[in-house]
Amino acid sequence: MLGLFFLAAVAYSARAAFSGSERDEAYASRVYRGMFPGKDGRVATRSAGIGSADPSRVAAFAAVKAAGTARGAYGRPVVLVVGDSLVQRGFETNGWVASLARAYARVADVINRGYSGYNTRWVRELMTNEPDLFPPRRDVALVVILLGANDAARPEGRKSAYGVGVAEYEENLRWIVERYAASDAKESETHTREKRTRVVLCVPPPIDEEERLRITTERRGMPADLLDRDAARTAAYAAAARRVGAKRAFVSTADLHAAFLGRGAGWEKALLSDGLHF
Repeated sequence: MLGLFFLAAVAYSARAAFSGSERDEAYASRVYRGMFPGKDGRVATRSAGIGSADPSRVAAFAAVKAAGTARGAYGRPVVLVVGDSLVQRGFETNGWVASLARAYARVADVINRGYSGYNTRWVRELMTNEPDLFPPRRDVALVVILLGANDAARPEGRKSAYGVGVAEYEENLRWIVERYAASDAKESETHTREKRTRVVLCVPPPIDEEERLRITTERRGMPADLLDRDAARTAAYAAAARRVGAKRAFVSTADLHAAFLGRGAGWEKALLSDGLHF
């Protein structure tokens, strides 16, 4: 369910990143006919032993051929997903990143750069000191960024080492976004002409403070004042993420914080496994 939710959240930018013209579609049909002969490049006959009819192949070829779409090392666009454990766990069975990879299996290579326990400071340092871990902007068609769950850790809590002040979080997040998105009008013009890298900036979701407190006191046997995260602090970081994503060229905001709360009563237990992860 959450995988489908995320797919819906990135749909607008994905369409923009991979959309092709009628000319692209015609080219794709020719390639398709060569590889999978059949009527109009769309119908494969079972008797010919060439597999099932699958119009998505045509769309896939069209998307890859689309003018201006970035290509990775293997000639396919790259979808890069950057974040913390909410991203790392997304590649587990039926996770949202795994769902994204399945959805674009014939169109793009989905690369997971989710690091459990990381905050924006550490991701920024990793991008700076180990740049080869992340594909360059010229190869990336779409970037999905989800960071903030660890930055928002309470300075008095048991996860204080993860915490980053909200001002630094906002600055780091803006730096990470600008690594892939145009940072000003002039660069936007060049960016439009040369490539179509788009960014989906995810506003970090809310937490279930009651469950996090239960884990701290009952499961960890710690005093209540060592609560690792609280709802009000998490909301402040969500607001900072919204500011970073506001009115930026090639950046769409997926507000998970508002969407989760919008589910109404019981959203905590319905969407979160431990008060933090989904």
